[in-house]
Amino acid sequence: MSQRVIKNARVAGLEEPVQIVIEDERILTITPKMTSGSSGDIDAQGRLVLPGLINIHAHLDKSGLAVQIPNKSGSITEARQKVLEAKSKISREEIFERAKRTALMAVQDGVTAIRTHVDVDPSIGLKGIEALVQLRNETKRILDLQIVAFPQEGITEAPGTFDLMYKALKLGADIVGGHLSIAKDYREHTERVFELATQFNREIDIHVDYDIDRNYQKTSRHEDGIEYPDELGVVSMAEETIHRGFGGRAIASHLCGLDSLPHELAQKVIDLIVRSKVAVVALPPNNLYMHGRSDLSRVRRGVTKVRALREAGVPVAFGTDNIRDPFNPLGNSNMIQNATLTAYACHMASTEDFMKTIDMCTYEAARLMKLPDYGLQSGCYADITILDAPSIDEALATQAIATHVFKRGRLVATNEIKRTFFSDPA
Repeated sequence: MSQRVIKNARVAGLEEPVQIVIEDERILTITPKMTSGSSGDIDAQGRLVLPGLINIHAHLDKSGLAVQIPNKSGSITEARQKVLEAKSKISREEIFERAKRTALMAVQDGVTAIRTHVDVDPSIGLKGIEALVQLRNETKRILDLQIVAFPQEGITEAPGTFDLMYKALKLGADIVGGHLSIAKDYREHTERVFELATQFNREIDIHVDYDIDRNYQKTSRHEDGIEYPDELGVVSMAEETIHRGFGGRAIASHLCGLDSLPHELAQKVIDLIVRSKVAVVALPPNNLYMHGRSDLSRVRRGVTKVRALREAGVPVAFGTDNIRDPFNPLGNSNMIQNATLTAYACHMASTEDFMKTIDMCTYEAARLMKLPDYGLQSGCYADITILDAPSIDEALATQAIATHVFKRGRLVATNEIKRTFFSDPA
């Protein structure tokens, strides 16, 4: 058995520094007791220690495309059109190299797990799935990588996609994706997604209600006797989740349209989400970048109602979404920077709020990804990130760099912090 010690570490919620003893792949103890030390110890020097950061929603297959496919208007329409036009010319090898570069950058930033949505449609075929399965195999010692088969162009909207989704799951995709944001028939799209999930016994993660310009005032009365917006896809998703008993196994990603509803109507939808046990993944950086570009005043930003959802008991996590591609050319893999943007966008205010923000890219994300033995407790896997800050508040305020990153007890990345001050600039 091999042991290593992280000493002088700060853990959120504990007043005094602690010592973390790692044995092989797992945390053995976390105690205030300090040993005399050995050459193999790592001195955290009072820095904050977190369980490995998690990016629960990314698009590694598209990452890095911003330079070769510029989106001059910044609109979602141009992004979708240009990516679709380019897909047939993109090779599996290119997807692999770009995705690998982004994944390694994420690890350098303290990320130990990623869920990536990978396009599956007739224009790209299964090239993205094949590239990401290869990447998952090559990086399994440093990263937990989950692959979502994502019908970017729709299912019935792009004939042949359903069969490709089936093949993607056979090839090794972990999760069944969906794209209710562009579906012409919410009910049909939802049923096809659940059909695959049931057949393969997989969980579901659906892009839903990205658009904020639909007519959300028009409603219809449903079987439960409540009126819901006709053009909000999450309603169909939640009802199907209840019907099929999929509670706790389905995620609604984006859910921007929820913020366009009147308060009372939004609360009815949130109550339905609670009953369905559907979780939500918010993606504020992308939504802030993309939404409201045509608004001349009172510019909308399309960030879902994170606080209201959490207060109602809905599990909510957040991810980076797009990383330097036409959907967000400024996106990056740094979860602390994305956490800071999320705190701004969701009106986080107190230290407790800031801790919840970090929870959304650590513990809550791990629960939604079903990662086993995750956390800072004895017996958990030693997936650990040390940040160059003494507290969560300061980590967010300074967008603290990860000084050390551990995966299963192995040190997989470091970043040197060097500061030089000149007392006399002249």
